[in-house]
Amino acid sequence: MAEEEIKNSEEGGAKEGKPWLALSLMLLVVPVVTLAITEFVVIPRLQKSMGQESRKAPSSDSEKSSKHGGGHSDASATLGDAGNAYTFEDMVANLSGAMGTRFIKISFEVRGENADLAQVLRLNRPIVQDAIITALSSESIQSLEVPGGRNRLRLSLIQSINQSLNQEIVEELYFTAFMVQ
Repeated sequence: MAEEEIKNSEEGGAKEGKPWLALSLMLLVVPVVTLAITEFVVIPRLQKSMGQESRKAPSSDSEKSSKHGGGHSDASATLGDAGNAYTFEDMVANLSGAMGTRFIKISFEVRGENADLAQVLRLNRPIVQDAIITALSSESIQSLEVPGGRNRLRLSLIQSINQSLNQEIVEELYFTAFMVQ
């Protein structure tokens, strides 16, 4: 009888240890698998879909303007040429009024009718980047959160770039990435 009690207590102790082992394995394995799936599957798919959507959007706008008789359909077609567009990637600036704790990170493409747009922006890139960072740094989190805040920023960036170049060369600006943290 005593032997049976000892045997049962040993079996119960072994059964009690197995759930802790399974639980600890789950706590270690599940986060690692989740991280790997997110990093190598979900994020690349999101980036791929976002990249394809941003490339498709300008062409659909030009199709709409030509179908609906928009008086500037020829301008829209020429704006898609490689020389008439220039991309700024990962422009980062601290937001005003946040005491350095909040920042904005954007990527965007500018377009205009001038055939030398890309060359002009490439040659004057430091001047233009300074104008962009100055415009971004003057923004506050509140000014970006209001309805129309991004469009106001868009117009502000176009104006800042044109002023830095002393010519009206940029006509359109398309955000390809927009993050406020």
